[in-house]
Amino acid sequence: MTFARSIKEELVHLKRDQSESLAELSALIQLNGELIISKEGMSIRFKSVNHAITRHFFKLVKDLYGAEMEITTQKNSFNKKELNVTIQTKAQIIAREMGLLSEGFDDYELLTPSLKTKQAYLRGTFLGSGSINDPITANYHLEIFVNSKESAVFIQRVVNSFNLNSKIAKRRNGFIIYLKEAETISEFLKIIGAYEGVFKFEDLRIQRDFTNSINRLMNCEIANEKKTLKAANDQLNQIKFIKKYKNINNLDNSLQEIINLREENPSASLNELSVAYYEKTGDKISKSGINHRLQRIKKLAFEIAESRDLKS
Repeated sequence: MTFARSIKEELVHLKRDQSESLAELSALIQLNGELIISKEGMSIRFKSVNHAITRHFFKLVKDLYGAEMEITTQKNSFNKKELNVTIQTKAQIIAREMGLLSEGFDDYELLTPSLKTKQAYLRGTFLGSGSINDPITANYHLEIFVNSKESAVFIQRVVNSFNLNSKIAKRRNGFIIYLKEAETISEFLKIIGAYEGVFKFEDLRIQRDFTNSINRLMNCEIANEKKTLKAANDQLNQIKFIKKYKNINNLDNSLQEIINLREENPSASLNELSVAYYEKTGDKISKSGINHRLQRIKKLAFEIAESRDLKS
């Protein structure tokens, strides 16, 4: 089961009062409903590929209006089994109260006067056409798809009444209202009542972020280790070059000490060289002191190379 599907399964089992049910039903009909007028009269058809949502819609209509309905199946354009619920009686009353007969969104405003009805309405929009990426991925994304720009603007207004700063984007067949920040997605799930989904979302997000942090630290350590090994190898080559052309016994004691220390510890970091020096001599020297002496070795090697180029 996908993360989005598990959230929808949770949402359909929530308890709601009559005002919440009306607001939720209005969103479902707005996004997935179709008004049909034929010689037999008026009917409303609701489409969904999700069985749980179809049953939930059926129950809402039955509890609120006691209407007679028929459920049929067909293959949609994606070759998925689609469930159709056709409301056969009281369709005109439902259409009027759910805003299907209105050109604007005044009826939706009337159905969402309070905080809890706005929450229920958003729950209905997510059930009807919402999707969310699995938080185990790096791309956080929650969206609600609608056919018209007017619907998108209205839903965005309701979402943003909760200070979530949702955006609208054009899609080939319609529009999406979307959230891309983990914190706002988590808050949206709380608003619509998906608390189990919030816990799972946050848990998976923390796991992913923790894993990424560990990977970043490991990559950093590997990079530092490679850098240390390269520096040590360069220093050994410089020492080898100096020994080829100079008698190191003629160098001052500090350079002789660092040459011997590096050769005895061919892959050690500056910090490890500092520790090794203390263990060997009983005297303390800082990392910067070690590095200063190694820089003198490097400078000496370059001076020897330069003098040989001038002689040649």
